[in-house]
Amino acid sequence: MEKQVEAGNRAMGQSRRGMGKPARRKRPGLASLILSGLVLTLGLQGCASLRNPQAVLTELGPQETLPLAWRISGGAGASLYVVGGIHLGPKGGWAYPPGLLAALDSSTAVVVEVNVHEMSADTIQRMVGHYGHLPPGLTLRRSLSPDTWALLEKRIRESSIPLPAANRMQPWLLSNLLIMEAIRRQNYFGDKGTEEAFIRLAGSRSVIALESATQQISFLGMLPRNTQELYLIDTLKHYDQTGHYLDLYINAWRSGDEKALERLTFENYADEAFAPFFDTIIFDRSEKMSKQLKVLLDANQHTGESVFVVVGVAHMVGHRGIGAILEAQGYEVRRISRSELRENPAPGEAIAIHP
Repeated sequence: MEKQVEAGNRAMGQSRRGMGKPARRKRPGLASLILSGLVLTLGLQGCASLRNPQAVLTELGPQETLPLAWRISGGAGASLYVVGGIHLGPKGGWAYPPGLLAALDSSTAVVVEVNVHEMSADTIQRMVGHYGHLPPGLTLRRSLSPDTWALLEKRIRESSIPLPAANRMQPWLLSNLLIMEAIRRQNYFGDKGTEEAFIRLAGSRSVIALESATQQISFLGMLPRNTQELYLIDTLKHYDQTGHYLDLYINAWRSGDEKALERLTFENYADEAFAPFFDTIIFDRSEKMSKQLKVLLDANQHTGESVFVVVGVAHMVGHRGIGAILEAQGYEVRRISRSELRENPAPGEAIAIHP
């Protein structure tokens, strides 16, 4: 993975088995890391005021999880088993509960937010190069205040990113590269997240992506410049708190603490300066993904099928999450309990079946 990040830096210097072809298995590229830092950065600005939302996690082993999951049904088509995932994991990956794995076994296809295996590393690097460079003649040193530039120099000295390269990067990319380094220092990796795990577990099932890696990069690249700079400034200011916030977020995710995840993700949405960031990176995409999932829920050709869905948990929590959007449109949305996640259904008994 370190080689993939280095490749990105070099770019800066220059449904059912019948629902499509099975996903090609390739080594993930830089895009598998890009969104790893997004949710962390979204919450970093206010993390110092938060206390650990979990009382205890002693019932779980270090890599065991009880993530948020929902059953969504009520259309003429498939029922969905939706897991709120996280875009990073420990070296050995996360251990998922029996109920979740049983839901996958009973499903005919796997839907993910993005499948980085669908695109070559070269293509992704070209996209990062295109959206991650400042226009000719512009540098961060010229656009940032002297105090912010001094802080940037300090953070860069603590990283593996060369200062001349950082000076030519768009703020969104530099922010993500810094956060990714902080993630790796905590021994978490972008190719060990939930989506990657279930793509590997999909077997012969079709893996259907709601977005492409290039779309996700372009969303960041098209953020307003002032929003990108605020994003970078807050990353620099709160960089020392990344490890603390990461612990809070991962503990909330592992234990399925929905309220804590919502608070950690959206506490700063009230700040008007950050509204374009949340709208572009979270809310607009949640709307689009809910429309795509609605097609599966309504399609007559998928009646009686179950589809396993993995999207970033930030797209599922809160009153503007995918579940809330679909519930408002009349679909049945039910949170899967922790006890159900822990259960190992008897042979032939599926969790995610069409009503």
